[in-house]
Amino acid sequence: MQRITAISTALAAILAGALFFVRYISADFAAGTDIQTHPVIALCGALALAGSAWMALLLIVRRRGGVPMPAMILPILIVAGVILRLSFFGSDPIYENDYKRYLWDGAVTANGTSPYIYSPQEVFEAGRPGAASYPELAGLAVMSNQADGITGEINSPVLTTIYPPAAQGVFALAYMIAPFQPWALKLVFLLFEVAGLAALLAGLRAKGLPLIYASLYWLNPLVIFTTYNGLHMDVLLVAPILAALLWAGRRPFIAAVFLSLAAAIKIWPVILAPILFRSWRGRPVIYGSVAVIIAGLTAASLLPMWLHLDSSAGLLAYSANWTNSSFLFPAARTLLENFAADPDRIARYGVAIVLTAVSLSLGFLASNDAGKVPLHLFILTALFVLLSPTGYPWYFIWFLMFLPFVVSHWSARGIALLTVGGAVYFARFQLGDAGHYDIYSRILVPIEFGAALCLLGYDGMKARRRA
Repeated sequence: MQRITAISTALAAILAGALFFVRYISADFAAGTDIQTHPVIALCGALALAGSAWMALLLIVRRRGGVPMPAMILPILIVAGVILRLSFFGSDPIYENDYKRYLWDGAVTANGTSPYIYSPQEVFEAGRPGAASYPELAGLAVMSNQADGITGEINSPVLTTIYPPAAQGVFALAYMIAPFQPWALKLVFLLFEVAGLAALLAGLRAKGLPLIYASLYWLNPLVIFTTYNGLHMDVLLVAPILAALLWAGRRPFIAAVFLSLAAAIKIWPVILAPILFRSWRGRPVIYGSVAVIIAGLTAASLLPMWLHLDSSAGLLAYSANWTNSSFLFPAARTLLENFAADPDRIARYGVAIVLTAVSLSLGFLASNDAGKVPLHLFILTALFVLLSPTGYPWYFIWFLMFLPFVVSHWSARGIALLTVGGAVYFARFQLGDAGHYDIYSRILVPIEFGAALCLLGYDGMKARRRA
């Protein structure tokens, strides 16, 4: 045990050291600096090193299985995860500006205006000297100017926000803590993520799994970096989804509320419902009531978005047009070019049909074995990310939250390997600026996803031979 503990400690130290190095060099990526001078190779190398150390920790945890660990290991790892997160407070976001949309949406929402009505570009234009005066935009324009014209720095400014109302509530909370301050967003994200860790630990305990497995989520370097440097908001999903998983088998109505909350943060979690509540299929009244609760709460929470779905709506643009850093989706679209006039749209419909079919199949045809629910959620969310038109590394949080429940399953290694490959995402900006984006899209992205898929296929064949 001492040898394993020493190796694990060394790997954790490598992981932490690599992330501290990334924190150190983040200032070199400050806005306004020449992108060709940025230490991108060092960044990607450090993230890959951190991911490799994390992957080695996963393999050790898999091999040890349920063998008891020293009692103090888990608290130490939890504290280490908190320290790593706090270390990125005050860091310069590396190639990310989505948080500026969060800051603006939070200000708009906190001041009692819907963020779904006016685009940042409309507000920015209304605040320029000599612009025509529109009473409904005047207050927002003044607020934008008070925030140093933040609306002029938002990604896709001609579109209204894509983020649902519950997410807006979180952004508004950050605004009330400290207006237009990224550290306030990070603080709120950390509070929600700690709640998610508590739900994860409770879920592991309820299923009789070692609590040390929670460290595989808590110490994942991409989760830490993309949230507390890049300020992406996907960690907000962890607490409500894992709470729904915890309660689905015992308190289905409470679980339905939590899943509805997750859908009001990002719409996609509704696809998890057939799997989460499949143990209630034999009790039609409860099953139907749960469906009504989820449908009703989700529809009500998303109503402010649906009332403003026009050509400037970010939700429509994202679902219909955006493609970035994905592997399987462009391949499918290219294949369809030989058979369809609009291959992109057909590919999107095809992905939606496949994911819906998998969800319904696992929800209605699979056995009611409660122990397999986390595995099927893991498979569905991983498939979602692999087939999505956008393969951003912060989307990996969607399946990493389920990884601690399924670490011993054959599929865990291949999917977890994406944590290592995800480091190449940050090379795309410098390559694109130099006119070599094809190197990223045609070489690095296939390596990132292809390595994971090859390992997944290899482990799948081994598992099939053993069966």
